[in-house]
Amino acid sequence: MTRTVRTVAGLPAPLRTLFLTTLIFRTGTMAYPFLAAHLLVHEGLGKGPTGTVLACFGVGALAADLAASVLLGRVTAHALMLGGLGLSAAVPAVFPFLHGVAPLVAAVLVWGFAYEIVTPAAYSATVAAADPDERKVAFSCYRLAINLGMAAGPVVGGLLFAVDARLVFWANAGCALAAAGHLALRSRGVPAALPSGRNAPKSGIVRRTPYERARFWTIFGLSLPVQLAYSLPSVFLSTYVIVGLGLAGYWAGVVFSVNAVGIVLFEVPLNVLMARTRHLPTLLLGYGLAGSGFLLMALSGSGPSLVLSTLVWTAGEIVVFPALLGYVSELSSEASADRNLSLYSTGVNIAFILAPHLALLLTRPSAPGIPWAVAGGALCVAWVLLTVARSSPYTWYKEEPSCTDAI
Repeated sequence: MTRTVRTVAGLPAPLRTLFLTTLIFRTGTMAYPFLAAHLLVHEGLGKGPTGTVLACFGVGALAADLAASVLLGRVTAHALMLGGLGLSAAVPAVFPFLHGVAPLVAAVLVWGFAYEIVTPAAYSATVAAADPDERKVAFSCYRLAINLGMAAGPVVGGLLFAVDARLVFWANAGCALAAAGHLALRSRGVPAALPSGRNAPKSGIVRRTPYERARFWTIFGLSLPVQLAYSLPSVFLSTYVIVGLGLAGYWAGVVFSVNAVGIVLFEVPLNVLMARTRHLPTLLLGYGLAGSGFLLMALSGSGPSLVLSTLVWTAGEIVVFPALLGYVSELSSEASADRNLSLYSTGVNIAFILAPHLALLLTRPSAPGIPWAVAGGALCVAWVLLTVARSSPYTWYKEEPSCTDAI
């Protein structure tokens, strides 16, 4: 933990500002987890309309990812983050006063767009502020801020919801506004953090090549099994533990806690140690751990075996997500870095939308672990395809000598 604190404290000033901005913003992510309960209990909507409203958040988020590269070509990353944070404060502030499906759908669409647009802008700012061999560490610090915030936010939200549902939305709005204020104040007088093509790029952003687009779509396709697999815990774990395995509900809480503690304690230090390790071995290690962990989840039948499996796939998560972001940023040219990172974000949202439907479609009472097995198997196939992709310059970006591993 001490090393993590030292690493965050040693980040360049723009990345320290981004870390705290993200931490405040994601701590405020407390209204969405209680949105369904608010709509069902306080708005009196049925399950169908409630599902429609919830789905619109994902639609808005996908629209943000698709629009981000265009917007980042016209405004700076900080300006786009400020806009997203401002809208993320405005929508929850008025949400308790909205009634009827149409106004709620419109508000949630805007809310999803505002919430998600911050992510590709933050990726762009990270690429601008970090050299290539520092990006895995920078992205792991960014993920740390997200995980810390989203661990605390729902806890506070649950307490507020028990008092008055409206307080959850207003607290959410207050945190988004505080994050915008922090970003605006700390960025005053500091040069804008990336925007596409107007500032000199950091070294390591490669010139466009005939293969760049094929390389990006190769890693995009190979990243989808990762995104789908890691969406499973949030949407399927409780059902698997309680209904599928018939275990006490607290084991689901134990699994979530093990995952969260592992990320907070080890993600940043491990990525510091692996900062100069080449992309291919890093990704192969991450995919291998992830695939093994999810296959073990499918075979688990007790609480302790679930915890052991969770340790394995958490190790995979710690390695693979910063590595994917680092690789996508490095294979991208100056003109396409924002576009590629924004498109990468669409994969995250597509997976999050599809995961619950696929999990329910695959699961069987006699074989509740099938979704985990399919996820693990897909990751193993992706591991093999990674080794195949690296054999051709058309599908794989080979790092410059300065980025080779030190192992």
